[in-house]
Amino acid sequence: MKRVIIQSCLNICMYFLAAFFISSIHDQLQLFQNDPVSGTGFNLTLDLSIILPILLVAIGLSITGYWMRTDKKTSFSKWSSSTTEFSDQDEREEVITGKATRTSYVTFLITLPVLMISFLFYAPLMATFPNFPFYAIALVLTAGTLSYMTAWVYYYQK
Repeated sequence: MKRVIIQSCLNICMYFLAAFFISSIHDQLQLFQNDPVSGTGFNLTLDLSIILPILLVAIGLSITGYWMRTDKKTSFSKWSSSTTEFSDQDEREEVITGKATRTSYVTFLITLPVLMISFLFYAPLMATFPNFPFYAIALVLTAGTLSYMTAWVYYYQK
């Protein structure tokens, strides 16, 4: 249970850090395209304060996931190429994972239409919050991950 909670929380951190990273790239590219002095070349500057948290969370996610893996006999290369949150140790965990996955799927089916409705107001949102699409996608992923984690913990304790 602790493994699912920690990995889910770190995944949520990664969603928003990735949204922040991509939005910073979007801001730079948008400013550069509107600048007639700079010409038509490609210029991108990445700030270490943006990349460093992403690297730290990614390393933390890898290390904690490897230490908390259910099958202690697998090597790091085999473990890192599989989906660890869906690894099942026994039949009970298979059932719990299946129920949590269904819950997450239903959450996606609800949050995606809500996101589509919010895009009706795309022009006003883009005027005040130009990076809205990146954070909207991060919110949908977060909703799915939170519902998976909550359902997993609920069915595990049941």
